[in-house]
Amino acid sequence: MIGNVKNSIKGTYHAIREKHIPRYLGEFCFRFNYRFRVEDIFNTLIKCGAKSPPMPEKLLTLAESRW
Repeated sequence: MIGNVKNSIKGTYHAIREKHIPRYLGEFCFRFNYRFRVEDIFNTLIKCGAKSPPMPEKLLTLAESRW
């Protein structure tokens, strides 16, 4: 379990401060506890997509055009 926490934090953040460790651990616990609730993830994704304003293709490809 500790290895999972270390890999999760190292893979997500570049650096962390000691005073924020409880928040990082809280986030890890939340993600770990909800990792198999696919139906909730899908419903949340659909709701967020429905509430989001349309995004023009020019804005979506803006980062690619800088290369």
